[in-house]
Formats: sequence, C-alpha cells, structure tokens
Amino acid sequence: PSPLVADGLVYLMGETGTLTCLDAKTGEQKYSHSLRQFRHRASPVYADGKVYLTARDGTTYVVKVGPTFELLATNKMEDDQTASPAIAGGRIYMRGFKNLYAIGTK
Repeated sequence: PSPLVADGLVYLMGETGTLTCLDAKTGEQKYSHSLRQFRHRASPVYADGKVYLTARDGTTYVVKVGPTFELLATNKMEDDQTASPAIAGGRIYMRGFKNLYAIGTK
C-alpha cells in the first residue's frame, strides 16, 4: 500500500496488518500498531479527521488522525477487497471482488 500524509503525519500500512505513524517532518515514529494478521493491499485513505484502512478479507478499520493510536470503528463486509476506498460526497465507495458498495447518507 502507498503511504498517506495527513495533518503532518505519515501513515504506513504494512501488508501484514501493522499500521505505523511517523512525524512527516522529523521521521520520528509516533506508534506502530498491529491491527490484524491479514493481508492489506489497499492504500489508506483520509477524510474528516479519520484514516480508513481496508484488509483483503473485507474488514475496514477507522482510526483517528493523531500521534497516538485510537481505533474508532471496525466494520466487516462479506466480500474480499484489494482496491483502495474512495470518499466523496459524504459516502465511502468500496469495490469488492463481487460488488461495488456506496456507504453513507442519501
């Protein structure tokens, strides 16, 4: 997965499920947290102060942006995913192996 820069921090999602957060200016590691031992191919995305991380098994983790790890939500879909989510118009779009999902308000 590609790195993500948000609010002066760099987020690196390892393929094996470890999220690492670094200070963008100094490179100082703020934290490294293992979410789950499942492949992560999708790049992290940012919206509204949150980082969205999607595992291949369809689990999406929502982490608060900041120098300390704070897991806000975990959601599981019944569809494998390797594509990065897209966020627009108050919705998150996710492409699974079988379906395209638009999640959010109408």
